[in-house]
Amino acid sequence: MQPIVRMGSYSLRHKLEAASWAGLIATAVLAGLLLFIASTASRVLNAARVSHDRVQVFTQLDRAVSELQILRYQQLRHAGPRADQSVAIGSSKVQALLRQAVELPASTAHDRAVALEIAKKGREAQEYLVRLPLLMRQVDATLKEAGSSAGMRELRRVSAPLSALTSALQREIRAGGADVAIRTADAHKLLTLAVGASVIGFLLAVGLSSTIHVLLHKRLRPGLVGLERGAQSFAQGKLDYRIELPGSDELARLATAFNLMAQALAEKQKTLQEAQIDLEQKVADRTQQLQLANAKLSVADERRRAFLADVSHELRTPLTIIRGETEIALRMAENASFDANDVFGRILQQTRDLGRMVDDLFVIALAESGALPLDREKLDLFDVASRVASDFGTLANEAGGSVSILPGPRCHVSGDPERVRRAIAALIENAMRHCQPAVKVEIEVGMIDGYPNIVVTDDGPGIDPSIASGLFERFKRGDTRGEGSGLGLSLVSALMEAHGGRAYLAAAPNGGTRAVLEFPDSTHPEAAA
Repeated sequence: MQPIVRMGSYSLRHKLEAASWAGLIATAVLAGLLLFIASTASRVLNAARVSHDRVQVFTQLDRAVSELQILRYQQLRHAGPRADQSVAIGSSKVQALLRQAVELPASTAHDRAVALEIAKKGREAQEYLVRLPLLMRQVDATLKEAGSSAGMRELRRVSAPLSALTSALQREIRAGGADVAIRTADAHKLLTLAVGASVIGFLLAVGLSSTIHVLLHKRLRPGLVGLERGAQSFAQGKLDYRIELPGSDELARLATAFNLMAQALAEKQKTLQEAQIDLEQKVADRTQQLQLANAKLSVADERRRAFLADVSHELRTPLTIIRGETEIALRMAENASFDANDVFGRILQQTRDLGRMVDDLFVIALAESGALPLDREKLDLFDVASRVASDFGTLANEAGGSVSILPGPRCHVSGDPERVRRAIAALIENAMRHCQPAVKVEIEVGMIDGYPNIVVTDDGPGIDPSIASGLFERFKRGDTRGEGSGLGLSLVSALMEAHGGRAYLAAAPNGGTRAVLEFPDSTHPEAAA
């Protein structure tokens, strides 16, 4: 026992008091550090939320501007009340988001400068969209006069205000994402500091416990073991672990403090992780949307170019014939033997053919752009096909041929009866135009691989399988005899795609051509009456 006495002149009470004061001071320091960490983490979360809100507003504005640009381009191609209403709604949305972006909280000079920049570039972009028709005429004029390279340069020049706004928004979106990432990293550092503070607290507790181990062995040892396990769990990132110590003394309260700290850190960590995941998902979604929008714009522009080229090429022949007939009529007007009825009859026929070509082109263009209106209702394909066969029966009989419908099931689909009738009629007209005069046309309604189908078969010369798929392109003609605009099968394909189906050609088993209209609706056929 003597060695113990020589360890110091302080009484046990003094040692206990010293240990108590030391423990109190250590606890106070640790609690202060935890409060500092919690306060700092709260500020980091608030800053991350502000950055997230800014990114969200800028992202919505960027999307709204891109959508408005697409609506304006569509309005230029398809003017009408519906397009005007869509543009008005899009403009209102952009204006509201611009106001929201300008009115965002600006706590720094940079934020205020960004608000002024967005306001200025937003006005310039809106002015550009208002002047878009005039600017597109300028671009078309440059394209015709100086070529595609100059046209593209002129397009980039006139669209600079919109590009400037989009660039500014994307720059702020990237900056906001980087700021949120920095705040998240700061939060992780705070978490590490909190775990370190927990470990330090544990070490201090172990050091103090060694002085009173003998006197408080039964109480202190279980408490230290519990705190040790809790600190190790927190250090390993197991923030769902809880320290359980009975009683209401300092150890029990300390265990409760550790538990609350772990709970608070776990909640804040979860919030930060969810915010980061949400932001990353939104950035990825926005990037994908922008890529899809760019792809759609490219496809739309390519279709517009091809459409204009086809129209300009195909309208040249009928217009040349009309002009030639008119010139002949003017020269022969004073000739007594001049037959005006014959000349004007040919002119009238050309104008009718020209009008039908323009109508077909308009329907095809609407279908390709997804804007073809459909008055859908429940259709009995057998009834529709029967009426079309009846309409063409007399005409085919006069030429020595026939148009008939074979018995079959009644298949019901959702579709526009007039559009479906037009598709069937176009196939029959195509067969009568390109086959022998006494062509035999048969129509069959049924199910193929679970899909409703209308099959039109003729006994003509057939088609070359190598060119079958290409015959559905605009102004594409096969090698069989006959004349036409080259739009019949293209019109059929466009009408079927508008219904969500498809049209294709195949060789008939006994010779001739087999045209199939396939609808998307899977039905249960009923026996024909």
